[in-house]
Amino acid sequence: MLILRLLAAFLYRAVYQLHHLFFLRPGKPLRHSQLVVVGGYRTGGAGKTPFCMWLAQYAAAKGNRVAVLCHRYAFDEIEMLQRQFADNPLVTVYATQNRYREAHRLDDSQEFDIILCDDGFEDSRLVGAVAVQLLWEPVPTRVTDLWPMGVARSLGQDHRGRQIELRCVGDNPDVRFVVNKVFNLESGMTLAPQTARVNVMCGLGDPERFCNDVCAYGLDVDKKFFLRDHDKNFVRKLEDSLRKYPDELFVISQKDAARLPKTGFSANYSRVFVATQNVVVTDSGSQLLYFLQKKD
Repeated sequence: MLILRLLAAFLYRAVYQLHHLFFLRPGKPLRHSQLVVVGGYRTGGAGKTPFCMWLAQYAAAKGNRVAVLCHRYAFDEIEMLQRQFADNPLVTVYATQNRYREAHRLDDSQEFDIILCDDGFEDSRLVGAVAVQLLWEPVPTRVTDLWPMGVARSLGQDHRGRQIELRCVGDNPDVRFVVNKVFNLESGMTLAPQTARVNVMCGLGDPERFCNDVCAYGLDVDKKFFLRDHDKNFVRKLEDSLRKYPDELFVISQKDAARLPKTGFSANYSRVFVATQNVVVTDSGSQLLYFLQKKD
């Protein structure tokens, strides 16, 4: 099995390099807006979208006009971001299948100071971007660090240009993701720490990390239901579980909540709670984001 995984990692590496050679050749830099890419080496679960939300708010608070680009495939993340910034005139969320083309279209309009890509870290056409990397492990340098041997999508030597590394683990991390509230969408009722035993259902890149965050908040997690990231059947599976366990509480993530209908909740949804995460960035981490200062 180990040999097969190693061979798969080498094959993955070869396909990755060929794809970049023929389809993702470096493009042209933007002429007006600052291009920012939030990404990480992990195949999923790095916290890119929550950090993009924080970064867009941080930049807008300094008076910047911000465009956030999301891949159309991530429908739940798009919905979550659009709900988050519905009342913020300085932040606009765009869904696209081609971040490079959309970034240049928006740059030509000269409407935005910052064009922020939720992921796009692997798109080598995005020349001139500031890459903000969320690091959960040391920068990968070997083929054995790649999927399926490890958790990385690419290696450190694959990325050039301006790079800002923000550590998410270890002593005094630059960025932390902390569950700060668990509430019911319909009633607004909150679950206080140390008050409830809950089940966790989520479709995330790293569901175990989300469970750990819920536990760190102070809730006792009983059952875990892990679904695929961007699972389009999330609502049906949640409702099936609510019927199967009629007396139990369920906690889901903000991204999972974006898949739910905005209105028309069934009676069972009184047992569904959303855990919101607060992104905490240290002063030293914020100082690295010098490029977000308002342009004259």
